[in-house]
Amino acid sequence: MRPEVYAHPVSFRTDPQAQAARLAAARVHTVRLAYAYHSGRWLLSTSDPGAVADLDAGRWFAPTGPDAGRLAGPLVADLVSPATAALTAAGVRTVAWLVGLHRSALATARPDLALRNAFGHPYRHALCPTHPEVVELAADLVRQAATAPGVSGLDLEAFGYLGWAHQGAHEKVGAALRPTDRWLLSLCLCPACAVEFVAAGVDPTALADRVRTAVRGQLADPRPAAPDPAEDAVAALDQPLHDTVLAVRAAVVRRLVSAAVVAAGGTPVSLRVTADPYTTDGKAGGDLAGLGALTTGLIVSNLHGDLPALAADLAAARPYTGELTAAWSGAVAATPQRDRFAAAYDAALGADAFALYAYDLMPADRLDWLRQVAPNREEVPAT
Repeated sequence: MRPEVYAHPVSFRTDPQAQAARLAAARVHTVRLAYAYHSGRWLLSTSDPGAVADLDAGRWFAPTGPDAGRLAGPLVADLVSPATAALTAAGVRTVAWLVGLHRSALATARPDLALRNAFGHPYRHALCPTHPEVVELAADLVRQAATAPGVSGLDLEAFGYLGWAHQGAHEKVGAALRPTDRWLLSLCLCPACAVEFVAAGVDPTALADRVRTAVRGQLADPRPAAPDPAEDAVAALDQPLHDTVLAVRAAVVRRLVSAAVVAAGGTPVSLRVTADPYTTDGKAGGDLAGLGALTTGLIVSNLHGDLPALAADLAAARPYTGELTAAWSGAVAATPQRDRFAAAYDAALGADAFALYAYDLMPADRLDWLRQVAPNREEVPAT
């Protein structure tokens, strides 16, 4: 497996050559560099240990072309150009990591484009993938990143439906939400989604009523989750409605991803996925066959330290793609000891790449661990 690392360009702001050299010395084959990212607050561990980096949401590259910046989000700073140049000079490939529909500024300014739940509440962090304008936004972002100098591929995250939970705002909830309740709160019933549901024979008003009833029931009298989330989801909606809702949402995500792949031209596109159709955390869920047929590669990530879940998703995705990446967190919470790291690497065997998340958020020795478990790095072709 190719050893790879996720990184934010803020780590390269002071001395990109030194950071690139450190990654090359660890025999990292590819850096998945955040070209467009949501807001965050990182406590750096490697490039400037102890520094706090407050990250504004937006683009970290300066695209060119007539549509540059129209919907693609604000330019925070062009830090990826020097970072990519330094990585290329050090013999490390750069893949542009794009966080697509997780757009707080735009969703807040344009609530008509935001995901709107069954209670009529627009999510200020999440754009709805059904809107043609949102699809255009995503395609424009992909197009601009694909043509940036030094980019060898694209890593698409949050190209689909997001859910209620979001760590930018400090959510508070006093009742236990099951996975199904979180999924129900991710069902968008904006006007554009209503059109999709009507076309599929679903009454959006009746669907919203069922969602509200199920969520209110859980808030009033919390029940434990069934072993299989599908059991709770079917109980909330009934089987035919449940199946139709999943099918409609899967078709919407395929359209979005298809537009992104077309916009990328010949640049390879990999997509963050999971076999779980009830996901609400930035992965495209459930439709592995359809999504694998559209893209160059699929990325299976587990950043919470759940080895069985990682292995199950990898096994589910492998038949549907020619390029499979396993992503794992090197942070102490997920990987407290070296044996845990080795177990994650072993669980990923059979994938084409093992990507560690994230440079400058994990102890520096994790790079050495990566070098030791993946000693036979493929050489990066000269460009």
